[in-house]
Amino acid sequence: MTTTDSPRYVVATYVKAGRDDDFERFMRDVVVAAEVRARPDQVGMWRLMRPATDPPEGVTRAWIMTFHGPSTLDDWALEPLFDEAYGADASREHMRYFADMVDGEQTVYAVDGESAL
Repeated sequence: MTTTDSPRYVVATYVKAGRDDDFERFMRDVVVAAEVRARPDQVGMWRLMRPATDPPEGVTRAWIMTFHGPSTLDDWALEPLFDEAYGADASREHMRYFADMVDGEQTVYAVDGESAL
């Protein structure tokens, strides 16, 4: 995935302890596969960054995703994507698995890419 523009959205996802490898595999094998199948126009329009294994004291560990391009936040919602790519039953299974890995709510930031500096 190569993106050269500024992100439109930045999302922090807090993954439960010990589930980082599961989360990364899920993102690669389930989310990317769904995107390729159902929304090929979005392929390459996002990045996933793994948290540092040795964060400084007091720093929260989170996986960071950046979403690029003209899409809306709704375009990146997992449940509709899974419904399109896998059907309703498999979508529910994938969403349950995702929820089991995540610790709390995702934090979403909308940015315009322009700097005031």
